[in-house]
Amino acid sequence: MKKVRSKLGIVVCLCLVQIGLMAKETIAIVNFDVIGSNYKEAQYLSMVTSEIRKLDTLVVIDKYTVAELTQSKVSSENKCFGVKCLSEIGLGLEVDYVLSGSAELTGEKLSIHLRLIDPKTAKVVDSDYSEYLHDGEYIWKFMEMSVKGLFSKKIRIDDKAVFDFDIAKNAELEGPRIKPYNLSGPRFGGSYVTGINKEVLTSSEAGGFGKEAFMTVIGYQYEKSYLYTGAVQAVMQINFSLTGLDQQMAIPAASFLNGFRSSKYGIEVGFGPIFRFKKAALGTMVDGEWVLKSDATNFEGKFVKRLDDRGKYLLQAGWVWAVGKSFKAGNMNIPVNLYAIPDNHGWLFGVSMGYALHK
Repeated sequence: MKKVRSKLGIVVCLCLVQIGLMAKETIAIVNFDVIGSNYKEAQYLSMVTSEIRKLDTLVVIDKYTVAELTQSKVSSENKCFGVKCLSEIGLGLEVDYVLSGSAELTGEKLSIHLRLIDPKTAKVVDSDYSEYLHDGEYIWKFMEMSVKGLFSKKIRIDDKAVFDFDIAKNAELEGPRIKPYNLSGPRFGGSYVTGINKEVLTSSEAGGFGKEAFMTVIGYQYEKSYLYTGAVQAVMQINFSLTGLDQQMAIPAASFLNGFRSSKYGIEVGFGPIFRFKKAALGTMVDGEWVLKSDATNFEGKFVKRLDDRGKYLLQAGWVWAVGKSFKAGNMNIPVNLYAIPDNHGWLFGVSMGYALHK
């Protein structure tokens, strides 16, 4: 009994699948008028056929069946682009819809016009006209967007930002090859300390470090784009670094920045928190001299933490401001940044550069 029920269930499922396939409407792609483009009509027909099949909402009649009927009804000297002619072919193929299109390249603008015709009523039921900033490498992307526009499917905002002619031109892009930067990669540079921190760092007296105010910085930056409008890219950046290796020190730091970058010019700004380890001690100024809390036995005033070689390593939170520009060298980007970290005891200024492949 169980086997019978199982077989019956399989038969029902197969029937439902078959009914679903039969319920799909059919479409024939008849002609594509091409003006100025290097791609031929057959290539445009193949592209639009492929993109409609990807939607999986219509059954596309194969091109050989369409060509056979079209050749028998239309002479080789004439082209079938009118609604009446296309409707007659659609009725002959017994399809629900007929699609015809055109592609015209004028300068750097590629215009694609798709028309969806109901052969029973001989009327255009829907159409899509789109203009793209042309690049032959992305012709498939253009057709994908046009087909999605015709059938009211969602088009990625990122694609519109770089391919739509008006949007891309308003953003002053040079073409679809302008892509979001990804500048993840190694970083190296230097930093310079000012104020009291500089005095302590360079001092050879008790509590001083006996180092130079300028130190090298080496690290790695990872970034992820979370917004791209074509003209502007917004990124989250995480940077890990070590400072002072040239002076036998290793001061670790981690920063988490929010950045905005011009896609065309590579100019960027960034800001966010930074966390650094520093050797500090609790003390106060007595008669113009820095005295540790442990030594100021009779002092009842306020003690503050300050850079001091006699202290303990502490995690210090701060804020960093950064500006920069990326320079292109072939398929490589070379980012150069200037940054500043405010501090009550002296600001830190730095410069860094690195390299990353522009994929």
